[in-house]
Amino acid sequence: MEEMMTVPCNFCEFSSSSSSRYGCISEEEGLDEAAVQLRKEVEKLRLLIKRMNGKDECASFTELTELISHLRSVQCIVLSQQNKEKEAEAGRAKKGVLVPCNSTIGSSSKESQEKQSHGSRLLRMKINFERRNTESLQSEFDRLWLVNERMNGRMLEGMTSIDLAYLHSNISCALVALMGQTSGPRMEQMAMQHLEEPISRLAERKRCSSSPLQFRLLLVSRKLRRFHY
Repeated sequence: MEEMMTVPCNFCEFSSSSSSRYGCISEEEGLDEAAVQLRKEVEKLRLLIKRMNGKDECASFTELTELISHLRSVQCIVLSQQNKEKEAEAGRAKKGVLVPCNSTIGSSSKESQEKQSHGSRLLRMKINFERRNTESLQSEFDRLWLVNERMNGRMLEGMTSIDLAYLHSNISCALVALMGQTSGPRMEQMAMQHLEEPISRLAERKRCSSSPLQFRLLLVSRKLRRFHY
């Protein structure tokens, strides 16, 4: 059982210096050893996936940059697999009945396929949502394990081009979130400066309200400063 529970992850070495941050939840009364181990592995996977999606606020700058570099490599692997699958799907489609692309039938068929594809995506999202709300601990482990594998560029065989495109999009969103984390402190500092600037201007106007000449000199100095820049 312990061998099955081992989660292969490329980021274990990143968290070796801060393993306490990824601690496991306390054991609940009445659970046997196997159930406790399963719960620990599920909790570990939740935290790893949260981290890969840029939602771990405790990650260091070095960890973030290493994770960004890794996900970029995974993104190339996914894109390559997606192109291969597209070619394979095109080859399988050639064995069926071909409809001219410039015909009215082809146009309406394409629109119908797009509507069906959109409807199937919504249906799949609904099914996945309902399943997550009612799934067992073992089912959650299996699902999270597969998500973790695919976010690391593994277990891609058997995925359709649409599934691979969805995975590629998820990795892109994760990269955006991670890069946002690396620039987070700078963005917060800029936001604080924007908030403080109107307050300082208001204070200056109050100080100069009693002296119109001083206020005019202040405006002139600002204009000269802008012209200089």
